[in-house]
Amino acid sequence: MTDIQIWLYNNDLSTMETVFPFIAIHLKICTRAFILLANCICSYTTSLRRYLVMGRQNRGKRILLGLVFVVLIYYIYQTLTMPVRFLFTNANINTQCIIPDLDPFDKSIMKFVWHPDPIRCDPTPSLMYIDDDGSLKFNVSSLYYYGKDDFRCSYRILIRHKNDDYHVTFGDAVDIKPPVKVPADFVRVTCTNSNSKTVYDNLHVNIDTQKVRNEKDVLSEDDEHFSVFMFGLDSTSRLSAIRKLTKTYEYITKELKAFIFKGYMKVADNTFPNWVPVLTGKRAWTNELPLNNYLDDPIDNFPFIWKNFSQAKYVTYFAEDYPELATFNTNAGGFLDEPTDHYMRPFMLGMKTIDLIQFVLNSVMMKFEYSKFHLRKQSSLCFGNQPKHAILIDYYRRFVKAYKNQRRFGFSWLTEICHEFINFLELGDEDIFKFFKFLKEDGHLEKAFLIFYSDHGSRIDDIRNTFVGRIEERMPLLSIVVPKVLLQKHPDLHQNILENTKRLTTNFDLHETLKDIVQGNYDLHKSLKNQMQSRGVSLFKPISNTRSCAEAWIPENYCACYKSDVLNLNDPVLEKVANFIVRHINNLLTKYKDSCAKLKLLKVHEAHLISSGLSAKGEEETRFTLYKFISKPEKEKHRRYLVVFETVPGNALFEGTVDYHVEKGLKVLGDISRTNKYGNQSHCVKERRLKLYCLCNSW
Repeated sequence: MTDIQIWLYNNDLSTMETVFPFIAIHLKICTRAFILLANCICSYTTSLRRYLVMGRQNRGKRILLGLVFVVLIYYIYQTLTMPVRFLFTNANINTQCIIPDLDPFDKSIMKFVWHPDPIRCDPTPSLMYIDDDGSLKFNVSSLYYYGKDDFRCSYRILIRHKNDDYHVTFGDAVDIKPPVKVPADFVRVTCTNSNSKTVYDNLHVNIDTQKVRNEKDVLSEDDEHFSVFMFGLDSTSRLSAIRKLTKTYEYITKELKAFIFKGYMKVADNTFPNWVPVLTGKRAWTNELPLNNYLDDPIDNFPFIWKNFSQAKYVTYFAEDYPELATFNTNAGGFLDEPTDHYMRPFMLGMKTIDLIQFVLNSVMMKFEYSKFHLRKQSSLCFGNQPKHAILIDYYRRFVKAYKNQRRFGFSWLTEICHEFINFLELGDEDIFKFFKFLKEDGHLEKAFLIFYSDHGSRIDDIRNTFVGRIEERMPLLSIVVPKVLLQKHPDLHQNILENTKRLTTNFDLHETLKDIVQGNYDLHKSLKNQMQSRGVSLFKPISNTRSCAEAWIPENYCACYKSDVLNLNDPVLEKVANFIVRHINNLLTKYKDSCAKLKLLKVHEAHLISSGLSAKGEEETRFTLYKFISKPEKEKHRRYLVVFETVPGNALFEGTVDYHVEKGLKVLGDISRTNKYGNQSHCVKERRLKLYCLCNSW
C-alpha cells in the first residue's frame, strides 16, 4: 500500500473527496514533490528525465506570432454600360463552405504526439467467467494459479436503484455450483477457499436476453430494416484517428470500405450539446426540448432516436465507460428509468462502489501515468485484470452476438482513454480493431450499419492551441459502413453518400440518416420537401456543394470553413477586443461576483482576422472600362477577430470570436471557449456552462 492510500484510509471520506481533487488540480505545483519521490526509485530515472523535458517544453511553449497579412485585396473592374460586379470567393457562415484539407502529421502538432506505455493490468487470472450463452463457469486454466481446492462461490446481482441513475446496490448472495445461468446483465461473483478466505471477488458482464424477450418482441433484420451499431470516441478528430488508431482506421477504410466524412463539423462545444442533435435532432439548452432545469431534471422525455428503434421492434443498448463524466448525468439529471434494454451505467457505478478509494486514486495517478511515471504496478485504466475500455467492448460484443440476425440498435461511447489524454487513444486501437473485425467475420455487418464517430476533436490538450489543432477540434470523426445488400438494391445510394463525404455535414444530418434507417426510407426519388423542413439532410440524400455553416446550423464559432489570417500582436485593436471579451465573461459571472474573482487581461497570445467573403478574386465582366480605375467594392463594415488570451488571476486561456462593426461596435459571437484545464477552480459554481470561466475566491 502506498503512502497516499494509507492517508486515504486514515482520513474520513468527506476530507478525501475535498482534498484529493484539490491535489489533482494543483498537479503542476505538486510535481516537484512527486519527482523527489520518483528519484528515490531507480527504475523511474529514464521516465523522470523525459517528464522534466516535457515540463520545460510546456512552460516555454508560445503560440507562433505571424506577420501582418494584407487580408483585403481588391481588383477593380467595371464595364461601360453596367456597374462593376465583383466575384468574391471565400467561406463564412453564410456562404459556401470550403472544407479544410489539413495534414494529419503537420509539424506544428507532431511535437505533442508520442507513444504511451502499454496498459499494465493485474496479472491475476479470473477464477470464473460468463460464456456467450450466459453461463457462469470456472476458468479451468486459472485453477493452476488458484490451486485445487473446494471453492465455495456465490453471486450477487447488481441492482440499480428505482428512479435513480446515481446509485446501485448488490442483491443477496446466491450460492452456486458452476456452471449456472446468470439471470442479469451484471453480477458480483465471490469465492472462498476451504479456509474461508476470499480468493476471488469480481464484477462480471453478461447479456440477459430472457428479460427483454419477456417484455417485448424483437423482429429479424431484413433488406429494409437494418441493425445499427454506433461506436463513439470522445475528443477524436478524423486526423487524430489517422494518427492514433492506425490499425482500426486502415481496417475500416480498406476492409470495411467505410465512407469517411471529411466535412463533418460539430455544432456545439462539448459532448452533451453535440450528442443531443444526433440523438434527438434538437438543440441542447433550448426550448426545443422538454426540460426546465438541466442541472437536476431527468431527461426521460427527450425524443431519443432509440425510442424510434424500440417502437420498430429493435432491441436497444447504451453504454458509456466513465461515470464521473457521464454525458447525461453531468450535464443533466440522468434517467429515472433505464433508457434502453441494456444499459451499462449501473456496472460502471458498481466498479466505483466496490473500490471507491481506488477509483478516486485513479483520477490523480492517471496524470502521472500519462507522463510515464508509473507509481503503481497497475494502470489507472484497468479494473482488475482488464482495461476498462475492453470491458465495455466485451459488453457490446455480447449484445451484438446474443441477438444475432435480429434488429439491434447500439450506442456505445468511450471517454476515459481519449478525453484528456490524447495519446492514450492508441491504447484502444487493438481492441477496437478486433471488435470491428469480429463484426465482419461473424456476419453481423451483412445487414447492419457501423457508425464510427466522435463529438469533437481535442478541446483541452496542448494540441488545441495550434492552428491545425483548432481546426481539428471542430471536425470530429465520422465514418459509416453501409451494408452491401443495401448498396446493391439502391445503386444511387452509393454515389450520394460518396459525394456527401466531401460536403459540409453535421450532427443533424446524422440524426436524419438514423431516421431514414429506422423508417426503411432509401427511396432517393422521393420528394425532399419534408426533408427540407428539418434542420438536417440525410446522408443518403444529395447535399448541396454550396451549403454554408448557417444552412447547416453550425454557429460561427464552430464553423471551420473560415479562412483566417494571422495578425501582428502589436495591433492595438487586439487589446481592445480581448478586454471586451474579459468584460463579457465578468458579466456572465455577475450573480457569482461574491464567489468568483474578477478577471483581468494579462496578454493576447494569438489573433486571427477572420475572412468573411471580403476577398475579391476578380469580376464577372471582362470588357475594358475606365470604371476599373475608379470603382472599388463596398468596404465591409464588419471585422471578425478570433483571439486567444490569458487572464489573471488563475492564468486561464480563453478563445473568443468578436464582431467589430464600424457603427455598432463590438459583439461577442457564440460561446467563449476555455483552452486549458481548470479542474476544481470553479467548485463554487453549480452552473456547468459557467464553470470554465470562474476562479473561486476560495480556491
